Amino acid sequence: MTLLVLGISHQSAPIDMLDRMAFGAGEVGTLRRDALAGENIDGLAVLSTCNRLELIADVSAFHGGLADLGNALVSSIDKEWSDIAGHFYAHYDHQAMEHLLKVACGLDSMAIGEAQILGQLRTAFTNSQSDRALTSELSQALQQALRVGKRAHSETDLGDVARSLFGAGIEASAAHIGSLRAANALVIGAGAMSGLVVSGLHKEGVAHITVLNRTLDKAERLVAEVGGRARELTPRIMAEEIADADLIVSCTGARGVVVSRDDIVAGLSQNPKGAANKAFIDLALPHDIDPSVREFEHVALFGLGEIRELLRGSDKERDAKVVSTVEEVRSIIAAELENIATGNKERSVAPTVTALRSHAKDVLASETQRLEKKLGDSVDEKAFAEIRKSLHRVAEKLIHTPTVKVKELAVTESEVDYAQALMQLFDLPVNKVAHAKTTPETKVAKAASAHHVEADGIRPVADHTLDIVEPEHFTGRTVRLGTRRSQLARSQSTAIAHQIAALTGWRVEIVEVVTEGDVNMSPLAGFGGTGVFVSAVRQALHQGKIDLAVHSLKDLPTTPEAGIQMAAIPPRVDPADVLIGRDGLSLNDLPSGSVIGTGSPRRAVQLRAARPDIEVRGVRGNVDTRIAHVRDGRLDAVVLAAAGVRRIGRLAEATDSLNFDVMLPAPARAPWRSRRAAPTVPSPPPRTSSTATPRCGRLCAGSTTRRPTSP
Repeated sequence: MTLLVLGISHQSAPIDMLDRMAFGAGEVGTLRRDALAGENIDGLAVLSTCNRLELIADVSAFHGGLADLGNALVSSIDKEWSDIAGHFYAHYDHQAMEHLLKVACGLDSMAIGEAQILGQLRTAFTNSQSDRALTSELSQALQQALRVGKRAHSETDLGDVARSLFGAGIEASAAHIGSLRAANALVIGAGAMSGLVVSGLHKEGVAHITVLNRTLDKAERLVAEVGGRARELTPRIMAEEIADADLIVSCTGARGVVVSRDDIVAGLSQNPKGAANKAFIDLALPHDIDPSVREFEHVALFGLGEIRELLRGSDKERDAKVVSTVEEVRSIIAAELENIATGNKERSVAPTVTALRSHAKDVLASETQRLEKKLGDSVDEKAFAEIRKSLHRVAEKLIHTPTVKVKELAVTESEVDYAQALMQLFDLPVNKVAHAKTTPETKVAKAASAHHVEADGIRPVADHTLDIVEPEHFTGRTVRLGTRRSQLARSQSTAIAHQIAALTGWRVEIVEVVTEGDVNMSPLAGFGGTGVFVSAVRQALHQGKIDLAVHSLKDLPTTPEAGIQMAAIPPRVDPADVLIGRDGLSLNDLPSGSVIGTGSPRRAVQLRAARPDIEVRGVRGNVDTRIAHVRDGRLDAVVLAAAGVRRIGRLAEATDSLNFDVMLPAPARAPWRSRRAAPTVPSPPPRTSSTATPRCGRLCAGSTTRRPTSP
């Protein structure tokens, strides 16, 4: 399982934006089903609260998973991704699990430490479970988060220092209306949140509690244990109850205003207490109560925005006990994450252990067969059965200690690849371990005999789903090639892997590297500048996680990097840009007011210069995602690099090739760049299109401090 969380919360967005992200139960179900239709989403849970929407997914690929979640989300809210992307965050793998644990413990809540989020997360889990939307791994991750959240509340004083949203609203309301014990409280709605409110009011000593709901029996069940009243929700009854109430709490979660200005005016006009103060608490998102009632005299309205400010103010005054308690919870989370990491490390050597046991079994079977042929009938079956048992016991004893120790060392040692050492010591065939590693999304292929594949624009330069490329004649070395996991990056990287395997006889494993540019949804120019897409690749090379990297030369910093060496620049293709427009339209044919998408400031400036009458809108995502924005009508056109469109085989969809006098291409566009590890890759014949031109483009790079791994 690889965990991916795409979310928006009070931490990243204002209340009015969260208001637009509010989903009812039916809408959550639709969103979940739409996202699961994506080919990269294996399982999904949707956490939807009054100040948070998170899609918690088990994905087979980061980039594809993010695209599938994003597409399902924008379809559900009917908004452009570019309009909301700046408010969303994404967490992947280990960071996603850490975030999930923090959410479950209430450390990411508007009210730090509140326990309601635990119930909301459990609801998300059970709903997804009922809908058969969970993989076993995602189910385990969610249950682990629930367990850790419960542990944090039971083993620390988190419950004593936590303040719920309702609790903060109650404190502010008491300051406005006076003692709650003498107050009449009205609760509108009978859902799960209303149940928490009724329970909270009862604990505060409120003697008179009335619940209004369109379904009367639900309201009756809610007040049965507290001795309150239940009434049907109608405009007339609402006005009567507002007139009699001192405190009104609404949390229906319905679309649209539930308590209108007219409802409140009607209630105030028949108020038997005259000009007494009334407090309204609106815990719903979208809001239940008309915000304009704030202007009424003697009326105080506390919505989620006001409550958030109240909680922020209280955070500044937290005492040492609160700080200490939060640190305790963080320690619990850190310990749990360490246990998870330990389990992951143990599982990482499982393919090698499996291969070793399989190898021992094969050797044992071969030796047993040899003995049977040699001894023939000279040994009876009973005696030979004992021989088989003895051989089996010897084999088990010989491999027991190595298999146990390699699991232990995988956890405690990080400098040595003990699984690799085990492969060498026992001379395990590479294909046997590769087979043990193979999963449904991992494919093994023989390298193509051709050293170079031309990008004809009709078909991808390589099957981008491949994870392992085997050479035709293996020379005993395995290298790991890192790349992003978009279709374009994988297609190009696999093409390079085929060339390396064919030229060197090396086995090439293609490794996904997630970069900041992939996770960060904000406009490219605003979050890191030059080299933002390659920082993670560079780090992976230095740390020895990969031996080679393939990346666009134009995205790389111009300054050299110590310990990393440029190894090769394959032939460049078309450096120009192309436009893919709706209905076959070219740049000149697009009507005034058309919307063109691009993620490049360079392209945006030149497009506005060429067509001042059009709108240029920022867009992120891989090539397929951007083209999809045109196909589904979100954009009228999109401008892309011709080389990328050509390499994934979609050049025929281009409706205009932009001349250099309209769109000057970026420097270092169109070939690939390649950095290598210390052992030199046998060089192909020199090509004339090397670094002499500024328009070159995709690089394969490698660390000079780490040797490629051996089988």
